[in-house]
Amino acid sequence: MSANWRVKTLDGSSAQDAARSCERGAVFVEFLIAFMPVLTFFLCLLQLALLYAVRLVAEHAAINAARAAAVVIGDDPKNYSNEPINQLRIGGARYKAVRDAALISLTPLILDGTIDGLKLIFPQPEKPDGPARSGTIAFDAMGYTNVSKVRVRLELTANCKIGLANRILCSSGLFGLGSALGLRPTRTVRAEAIYPYQGARYDFPP
Repeated sequence: MSANWRVKTLDGSSAQDAARSCERGAVFVEFLIAFMPVLTFFLCLLQLALLYAVRLVAEHAAINAARAAAVVIGDDPKNYSNEPINQLRIGGARYKAVRDAALISLTPLILDGTIDGLKLIFPQPEKPDGPARSGTIAFDAMGYTNVSKVRVRLELTANCKIGLANRILCSSGLFGLGSALGLRPTRTVRAEAIYPYQGARYDFPP
Protein backbone atom coordinates (compact mmCIF):
# COMPACT_ATOMS: atom_id res chain seq x y z
CA MET A 1 0.00 0.00 0.00
CA SER A 2 1.53 3.28 -1.08
CA ALA A 3 0.65 6.76 -0.07
CA ASN A 4 1.28 9.91 -2.09
CA TRP A 5 2.38 12.68 0.16
CA ARG A 6 2.17 16.24 -1.05
CA VAL A 7 3.29 19.06 1.18
CA LYS A 8 1.06 22.06 0.98
CA THR A 9 1.61 25.64 2.06
CA LEU A 10 -0.78 27.71 4.12
CA ASP A 11 -2.62 29.01 1.06
CA GLY A 12 -3.20 25.49 -0.19
CA SER A 13 -0.59 25.42 -3.01
CA SER A 14 2.08 22.76 -3.16
CA ALA A 15 5.68 23.36 -2.12
CA GLN A 16 6.77 22.76 -5.72
CA ASP A 17 4.49 25.56 -6.95
CA ALA A 18 5.84 27.87 -4.28
CA ALA A 19 9.43 27.13 -5.31
CA ARG A 20 8.63 27.85 -8.95
CA SER A 21 6.98 31.17 -8.03
CA CYS A 22 10.11 32.21 -6.12
CA GLU A 23 12.23 31.72 -9.27
CA ARG A 24 10.05 33.80 -11.57
CA GLY A 25 12.24 36.93 -11.22
CA ALA A 26 15.56 35.09 -11.57
CA VAL A 27 15.60 35.28 -15.37
CA PHE A 28 14.96 39.03 -15.29
CA VAL A 29 17.80 39.56 -12.81
CA GLU A 30 20.15 37.44 -14.91
CA PHE A 31 19.15 39.45 -17.98
CA LEU A 32 20.00 42.71 -16.23
CA ILE A 33 23.35 41.36 -15.07
CA ALA A 34 24.28 40.40 -18.63
CA PHE A 35 22.65 43.36 -20.40
CA MET A 36 24.08 46.29 -18.45
CA PRO A 37 27.76 45.65 -19.32
CA VAL A 38 26.84 45.18 -22.99
CA LEU A 39 24.78 48.38 -22.99
CA THR A 40 27.59 50.33 -21.30
CA PHE A 41 30.12 49.02 -23.82
CA PHE A 42 27.86 50.00 -26.73
CA LEU A 43 27.30 53.52 -25.36
CA CYS A 44 31.04 53.98 -24.84
CA LEU A 45 31.70 52.94 -28.45
CA LEU A 46 29.10 55.44 -29.62
CA GLN A 47 30.63 58.25 -27.54
CA LEU A 48 34.11 57.41 -28.83
CA ALA A 49 32.82 57.51 -32.41
CA LEU A 50 31.34 60.97 -31.85
CA LEU A 51 34.58 62.25 -30.31
CA TYR A 52 36.54 60.84 -33.23
CA ALA A 53 34.20 62.66 -35.63
CA VAL A 54 34.84 65.89 -33.71
CA ARG A 55 38.58 65.25 -34.04
CA LEU A 56 38.30 64.82 -37.81
CA VAL A 57 36.32 68.05 -38.18
CA ALA A 58 38.80 69.85 -35.90
CA GLU A 59 41.72 68.74 -38.07
CA HIS A 60 39.91 70.03 -41.15
CA ALA A 61 39.20 73.34 -39.41
CA ALA A 62 42.86 73.67 -38.35
CA ILE A 63 44.00 73.20 -41.95
CA ASN A 64 41.54 75.84 -43.15
CA ALA A 65 42.67 78.23 -40.41
CA ALA A 66 46.33 77.77 -41.33
CA ARG A 67 45.58 78.35 -45.01
CA ALA A 68 43.57 81.45 -44.14
CA ALA A 69 46.42 82.75 -41.96
CA ALA A 70 48.89 82.32 -44.82
CA VAL A 71 46.71 84.66 -46.91
CA VAL A 72 45.36 87.05 -44.28
CA ILE A 73 48.69 87.95 -42.65
CA GLY A 74 49.99 89.47 -45.89
CA ASP A 75 46.71 90.93 -47.13
CA ASP A 76 45.83 94.59 -47.63
CA PRO A 77 45.98 96.46 -44.27
CA LYS A 78 42.82 98.39 -45.19
CA ASN A 79 40.80 95.20 -44.81
CA TYR A 80 42.08 94.65 -41.26
CA SER A 81 41.89 98.00 -39.45
CA ASN A 82 45.22 99.08 -41.00
CA GLU A 83 47.20 96.40 -39.19
CA PRO A 84 50.67 96.09 -40.77
CA ILE A 85 51.34 93.23 -43.17
CA ASN A 86 53.44 90.26 -42.07
CA GLN A 87 52.15 90.74 -38.53
CA LEU A 88 49.32 89.18 -36.56
CA ARG A 89 48.11 90.69 -33.31
CA ILE A 90 46.35 88.25 -31.00
CA GLY A 91 42.78 89.50 -30.76
CA GLY A 92 43.23 91.87 -33.70
CA ALA A 93 41.40 92.05 -37.01
CA ARG A 94 43.66 89.55 -38.82
CA TYR A 95 43.39 87.16 -35.87
CA LYS A 96 39.58 87.37 -35.99
CA ALA A 97 39.58 86.66 -39.74
CA VAL A 98 41.58 83.48 -39.19
CA ARG A 99 39.29 82.49 -36.31
CA ASP A 100 36.25 83.03 -38.54
CA ALA A 101 37.74 80.59 -41.06
CA ALA A 102 37.93 77.95 -38.34
CA LEU A 103 34.41 78.72 -37.11
CA ILE A 104 32.96 78.27 -40.60
CA SER A 105 34.45 74.77 -40.78
CA LEU A 106 33.06 73.95 -37.33
CA THR A 107 29.58 75.35 -37.98
CA PRO A 108 27.68 71.99 -38.04
CA LEU A 109 29.11 70.97 -34.66
CA ILE A 110 28.48 74.41 -33.19
CA LEU A 111 24.85 74.51 -34.28
CA ASP A 112 24.00 71.12 -32.75
CA GLY A 113 25.72 72.02 -29.48
CA THR A 114 28.59 69.55 -29.73
CA ILE A 115 31.23 72.29 -29.49
CA ASP A 116 31.04 74.85 -26.70
CA GLY A 117 34.32 76.71 -26.95
CA LEU A 118 37.18 77.40 -29.35
CA LYS A 119 40.72 78.60 -28.70
CA LEU A 120 42.93 79.67 -31.60
CA ILE A 121 46.63 79.42 -30.79
CA PHE A 122 49.72 80.30 -32.82
CA PRO A 123 52.70 78.32 -31.44
CA GLN A 124 56.21 78.53 -32.82
CA PRO A 125 56.33 76.93 -36.31
CA GLU A 126 59.14 74.57 -35.28
CA LYS A 127 57.46 73.54 -32.03
CA PRO A 128 54.46 71.21 -32.40
CA ASP A 129 52.21 71.38 -29.33
CA GLY A 130 54.23 74.39 -28.24
CA PRO A 131 52.99 77.13 -25.90
CA ALA A 132 50.70 79.87 -27.14
CA ARG A 133 52.24 83.16 -28.18
CA SER A 134 50.74 86.48 -27.17
CA GLY A 135 50.97 90.05 -28.34
CA THR A 136 51.98 90.77 -31.92
CA ILE A 137 53.56 87.94 -33.91
CA ALA A 138 55.83 88.82 -36.85
CA PHE A 139 56.25 86.58 -39.89
CA ASP A 140 59.06 86.74 -42.43
CA ALA A 141 58.21 86.62 -46.09
CA MET A 142 59.50 83.55 -47.91
CA GLY A 143 62.83 84.15 -49.63
CA TYR A 144 65.31 82.20 -51.69
CA THR A 145 67.03 80.78 -48.64
CA ASN A 146 64.30 80.67 -46.00
CA VAL A 147 60.84 79.12 -45.86
CA SER A 148 58.57 80.85 -43.37
CA LYS A 149 55.69 78.84 -41.92
CA VAL A 150 52.62 79.52 -39.84
CA ARG A 151 51.43 76.94 -37.32
CA VAL A 152 47.87 76.98 -35.99
CA ARG A 153 46.39 74.96 -33.16
CA LEU A 154 42.71 74.67 -32.30
CA GLU A 155 41.56 73.62 -28.86
CA LEU A 156 37.88 72.75 -28.78
CA THR A 157 35.62 72.07 -25.82
CA ALA A 158 33.43 69.19 -26.96
CA ASN A 159 30.27 68.24 -25.07
CA CYS A 160 29.85 64.53 -24.41
CA LYS A 161 26.17 63.82 -25.00
CA ILE A 162 25.83 60.05 -24.62
CA GLY A 163 24.42 59.26 -21.20
CA LEU A 164 26.45 57.02 -18.88
CA ALA A 165 29.33 56.85 -21.39
CA ASN A 166 30.02 60.56 -20.96
CA ARG A 167 30.61 60.00 -17.23
CA ILE A 168 33.16 57.30 -18.06
CA LEU A 169 35.04 58.79 -21.02
CA CYS A 170 34.80 62.53 -20.46
CA SER A 171 36.02 64.71 -17.64
CA SER A 172 33.50 66.33 -15.35
CA GLY A 173 35.67 68.32 -13.01
CA LEU A 174 37.75 67.38 -10.01
CA PHE A 175 36.81 63.92 -8.71
CA GLY A 176 33.63 64.02 -10.76
CA LEU A 177 32.20 67.01 -8.91
CA GLY A 178 30.94 68.43 -12.20
CA SER A 179 28.65 65.45 -12.66
CA ALA A 180 27.38 65.80 -9.11
CA LEU A 181 26.54 69.43 -9.79
CA GLY A 182 24.69 68.56 -12.97
CA LEU A 183 27.32 69.91 -15.36
CA ARG A 184 27.65 68.19 -18.73
CA PRO A 185 30.95 66.31 -19.07
CA THR A 186 33.30 67.74 -21.69
CA ARG A 187 36.52 66.77 -23.39
CA THR A 188 39.19 68.97 -24.95
CA VAL A 189 39.98 68.13 -28.58
CA ARG A 190 43.18 69.54 -30.10
CA ALA A 191 44.23 69.75 -33.73
CA GLU A 192 47.23 71.43 -35.35
CA ALA A 193 48.16 72.37 -38.89
CA ILE A 194 51.15 74.07 -40.47
CA TYR A 195 51.26 75.94 -43.76
CA PRO A 196 53.99 77.79 -45.65
CA TYR A 197 53.71 81.54 -45.48
CA GLN A 198 54.86 83.03 -48.75
CA GLY A 199 54.28 86.63 -47.75
CA ALA A 200 54.09 87.80 -51.35
CA ARG A 201 54.79 91.48 -51.81
CA TYR A 202 51.68 93.05 -53.30
CA ASP A 203 51.25 96.64 -54.37
CA PHE A 204 47.95 97.63 -52.80
CA PRO A 205 46.16 100.67 -54.26
CA PRO A 206 45.99 103.70 -51.98
